Amino acid sequence: MTSAPRQVTDINGVRYSLLRQLGRGGQGAVYEVDGGRLAAKIVFDSSAARRERLRNQLTQVKRLSLADLEIARPIEMLREPVLGYVMELLTGMQPLKALGAVPKEESSPATWYLAGGGLRRRLQLLARSADALAALHGKGLVYSDPSPHNIFVSESPAATEVRFIDADNIHYASVAGVPAVYTPGYGAPELVRCTSGVNSLTDAHAFSVLAFQTLSLAHPLIGDAVNDGPPEREEEALGGRLPWIDHPTDETNRASYGIPRPNVLSRKLLDLAERAFGAGLRDAAKRPGVSEWAECLHGAADATLSCASCKGTYYFTEKLCPWCDEPRPAFATAAFNLWDPSVGAGGELLQKPVGDRRRAVVAAVLGLTDGETVSVTQRLAHGRDGAAGARPVIELQLSGTRLSLRSVDGGRYRLSSPSGGRGAEVTDRVKEIRLEPGVASWRLHLGSPDSLHRVVNFELRPGAAR
Repeated sequence: MTSAPRQVTDINGVRYSLLRQLGRGGQGAVYEVDGGRLAAKIVFDSSAARRERLRNQLTQVKRLSLADLEIARPIEMLREPVLGYVMELLTGMQPLKALGAVPKEESSPATWYLAGGGLRRRLQLLARSADALAALHGKGLVYSDPSPHNIFVSESPAATEVRFIDADNIHYASVAGVPAVYTPGYGAPELVRCTSGVNSLTDAHAFSVLAFQTLSLAHPLIGDAVNDGPPEREEEALGGRLPWIDHPTDETNRASYGIPRPNVLSRKLLDLAERAFGAGLRDAAKRPGVSEWAECLHGAADATLSCASCKGTYYFTEKLCPWCDEPRPAFATAAFNLWDPSVGAGGELLQKPVGDRRRAVVAAVLGLTDGETVSVTQRLAHGRDGAAGARPVIELQLSGTRLSLRSVDGGRYRLSSPSGGRGAEVTDRVKEIRLEPGVASWRLHLGSPDSLHRVVNFELRPGAAR
């Protein structure tokens, strides 16, 4: 079977009408189910052996504790002659692939990139995907086939929901010799060479590829020499036998396509890419894990501003918007530092040596665009990761030199002047403070005054000249 019927029935006799195809891969396709929050995966191989393997795999997956993960939970097997299953899926979702390749008919790649939510949304979607993979790894499981085809994201450019589909991909780590399923282009070199089974580091390679590709619109291993060469050259590249496209010294596989990397990858993301596709291409142990990707992707999304002209988002280290060349406007930063009252008066703001000076320890930095409301989340306020880290704690809105703060989690948070001589409180009612360029502002405390906690230092920064 290579095409889906219009209606399928599960083993309990429940019928489902299939609507549009949501995605298609080497093993099968996923279809939207009429009337609700369901989707059906149809596998094209309907052999009895394959059916038995899939049934056993889904039975195992349904026994796993995955309710707290952003994974489309399988519900029931389909009745013969169709091979597949029904799964939960939010409405209005599409494969991540839709954000990683410019349609051939598109005349302006930049306009298309921004229409999909731009840089910040891509970073947020990838960060949430990395969170889900890291949580799965934390349970001792691997996804085994991360790819832009089986990670679904919100269709709306204003939303950032993520769901991994194809739960039958979830396995415990395997050893070399066990057949591994992976999407061509995303399999780790050791899987391509059949020298390893699936594990968290093969997941990490696949995620590194899809993250780099979604941000830059370029495959990290497919340069011009591969695109213009014989098929065997692609096998060499995907097997890790050619340099990656941005190798610092070897230019034999450079790519003439894609977005300039500094425009879409922060310094830390560039470092991760170098480790993933440099030393990590041949030595999996030197590859960054998905938790590290998650941390750096969240941090990169925090460090973006919105352009008032084209509405694109870009890193606040840029002086001009890379999408329209509009000068960066004045903005503010919220630096999350560490405060330890046990150190004693005057030393509570923890510092570390940087060169011949000492600087405050920075846990995170959030960019604030004039007129835009942003949330201080549990991740920023308390360092929590995963889904719990996305819960908002305080809303911030910059308006000129005034900053509005409002608690949205029911908590009350202390504000103190830099000298400590004055105090105020942030509650569910809007509190305004004034920021001045080059002048220390109020500090927002996010924990008990008697224990180590994060404290936010706000700074107003000037705009850039054209």
